[in-house]
Amino acid sequence: MDTFDEFLGKAKNLVDIAGKKTGEAVELARLKMNRIQINSDIQKTYEKLGAFVYKFHKSGETNDELIDICVGEIDGLLAQLDVISNKINDIKSSVKCPQCGTLNDQGAIYCAKCGAKMSVETVAEPEYADAPSEEPTSEEPFTPEE
Repeated sequence: MDTFDEFLGKAKNLVDIAGKKTGEAVELARLKMNRIQINSDIQKTYEKLGAFVYKFHKSGETNDELIDICVGEIDGLLAQLDVISNKINDIKSSVKCPQCGTLNDQGAIYCAKCGAKMSVETVAEPEYADAPSEEPTSEEPFTPEE
């Protein structure tokens, strides 16, 4: 009977681990989709800015206020993109403690939260080493050619 209880305990632990990994994979996918949307928004704002500059140049008018609004919008989007990219990098370069599940730096020997020794397998390979490659879009935000 003890063997069966051990088996159930191990099976429950495996299900818990699988659930946590699935949650992390979903979060990573959500962040990547958000990054794609922000890159798209940046590209659209660059295009809008270029259209305004072209229109003002052709007509001989100036509207620095409108241009400043577009530049501010682009700067805000670039800041959001930087935050999301940092979150993605944190998830990708972290490993989970086998004891408590806390994310630790990849080279950590002991867990920062509970002090448990990180297993050799956990330290050796990143959390998402086998994950499929990212979307074909560039890591860098869209920037117009000068």
